Amino acid sequence: MQIWNQTGFVHEFTMGMDKAAHEYIVVVVKGTFDFPETSHGPVRKSAEQVPLVMADTQTGQPGYSATLWETDFAFRKPRCDVIANGCAHTPAGHPVERVLVGIKLGDWSKRFEVVGHREWRAVGPVFAATPPQPFLRMPISYDNAWGGTDRLNPEDRLPGTYRDNPVGAGWAQTRNQRFIPGLRLPNTQAVGEDIRSPFGDYRPMSFGPMGRGWPGRIEYGGTYDQNWIDNVFPFLPEDFDERYFQMAPPDQQIDHPRGGEEVQLVNLTARGREIFRLPETALPVALFKGRDKAFEGNLYPDTVLFDCENRRFSLVWRLQQRIRRTILDYSECWIGSPTRGMLRARATGKRYIRAFEAPAKFDDEAEAA
Repeated sequence: MQIWNQTGFVHEFTMGMDKAAHEYIVVVVKGTFDFPETSHGPVRKSAEQVPLVMADTQTGQPGYSATLWETDFAFRKPRCDVIANGCAHTPAGHPVERVLVGIKLGDWSKRFEVVGHREWRAVGPVFAATPPQPFLRMPISYDNAWGGTDRLNPEDRLPGTYRDNPVGAGWAQTRNQRFIPGLRLPNTQAVGEDIRSPFGDYRPMSFGPMGRGWPGRIEYGGTYDQNWIDNVFPFLPEDFDERYFQMAPPDQQIDHPRGGEEVQLVNLTARGREIFRLPETALPVALFKGRDKAFEGNLYPDTVLFDCENRRFSLVWRLQQRIRRTILDYSECWIGSPTRGMLRARATGKRYIRAFEAPAKFDDEAEAA
């Protein structure tokens, strides 16, 4: 399939399948924008567009560390994921023991505390945390959120795991009490929810993606039992729910942004507070089967990715259209507003060859927004 992309964003197409075993062509577009230099300043398209993520990436060993960026090739997302990776920065560059971080996008917001390094100490029959160490910059991920896998006892062949975040820190089992002193606590915690016991049940706090097998997500993956093995494999089970494709936890899923929503990032960059508005998010797309249009309309992003350390963010759009015979039935895709040459070639039935034409819609639209 020939793709004519007038936006300057990165794009790719692949195939997907729903639980009814229907095949689809999936077109994915990813556009990256820089944070403005001043609060309320214009958002501009990045000179260097972030590539599409082909496979999940982790902070360390897969399965034993937090997901950093998940593949951009999800089949379909019912809602929009909001993901942020980066660090907490202390106000004015002064060391502090704790700092509040937060993100606001339109009517949605999320915040939590980031705390300096602490360890558990035995105080008589109970455990207490050491005072937090001051810090200037602290990484944020599920690696240093509440949770973890209890590997304190080297003789334990089946270590217990905190099911809501198996890669976190601070949690332990009561049977391993003698090993707990020196165990580090997490560096993030919910506002007003001080972590007081290594055996407690606290909320893991991060802005990153959830693990694919974690509670809150795995339930949507469907049932893989003997009936599935005998009668359904290799297709998806009947009870598969497309909410499984949402990589953000439920409190980071929003309606698809329409553009112009105000964004605030608090203590997630060295500037302390970033304030700007999303650019226009309607992405015109047309998909053709020969001379016929299979789809024409505006797409809206189903993923917002904040890369705070690099002071940029990306929007991801995707289109699915069912394949009736073969993917080769789809001959052409237009991304962005078509040029006069493209329209003329389509009207006359001639092959379009890119030439010098008017600037793409998204070259100036982000700044105008």
